Amino acid sequence: MSMKIKIRSFFGSSRQYVVTGASSNPSKFGFKILLWYISHELPVVPINPKSKEILGQEVAPSIIPVMEAIKNKKDLGSHKLANKDGLSISFLTPPNITVATLQEIASIEGYEKVIKGLWFQPGSYDGSVIEEAKKIGLFDLVVFEDECILVRGEEGLYSANL
Repeated sequence: MSMKIKIRSFFGSSRQYVVTGASSNPSKFGFKILLWYISHELPVVPINPKSKEILGQEVAPSIIPVMEAIKNKKDLGSHKLANKDGLSISFLTPPNITVATLQEIASIEGYEKVIKGLWFQPGSYDGSVIEEAKKIGLFDLVVFEDECILVRGEEGLYSANL
């Protein structure tokens, strides 16, 4: 599957988005990318174990409650997740945290049906992350190779007709 197709399939009209490594620091990409989702009016859950709210969005401490909510067709706090077709995740975490998050994802029964896209931002992945994505069977959904949503996201939204 080409990177272009992966970028297009990352987006969907009933999709829920997540930013792991979301940050309240405006100089960090975890802030800029969260802001990108919000400014494009895309439903997004920031993930950060230390924050309660970023950019007016209620923060989840990890990926697990978000996945459970979507799987069980339930909302999560102020986030309306009950009718979402699945989850596309932007990773802005250091590679070791990205690997740990992929392992958390794989610990949820039926995770293959929930996850629709994984976008490894530059700096969030290395060989061990790619290996983990292959091991859990989600590598076909991965956008990486120095692709940044701030650069290619518009094209993906456009090609997904959103």
